[in-house]
Amino acid sequence: MLYRPTAEEKRIIRACAEKSAGYRRVEINPSTKVSLTNPHRPIHMNVALVSDDPDFADTDLFDNAFTWKDFTRGVEMTADQRAIVDFYVYDCTHDKELQTNVTIYVEGGRLDRVEGTGDGVMWTRN
Repeated sequence: MLYRPTAEEKRIIRACAEKSAGYRRVEINPSTKVSLTNPHRPIHMNVALVSDDPDFADTDLFDNAFTWKDFTRGVEMTADQRAIVDFYVYDCTHDKELQTNVTIYVEGGRLDRVEGTGDGVMWTRN
């Protein structure tokens, strides 16, 4: 089953990324993670399919060449409909420098919360 963010969820994620980065316009790219401890786990955009560690300490960045559009096409969820996606947030200036990361948590197939690096929980579902 795939998680496909709604228009409202996309707006929430983008707003949190802009706020965390301190820019009105940002480029948001999802990453893929690889397990550092289990070579049998897949390399995936959904960190919940790669790691059981709540801090992802047993993972590392594999690739951040994916785009927002790749994310919005859908992310495979776990059997219990969870997904965790870590986004790299870049400014839209000529240099396109990495500003921050935001991570989304999907529970039951719906966006549950958004956390920003250094910001903590920025949005949570009521």
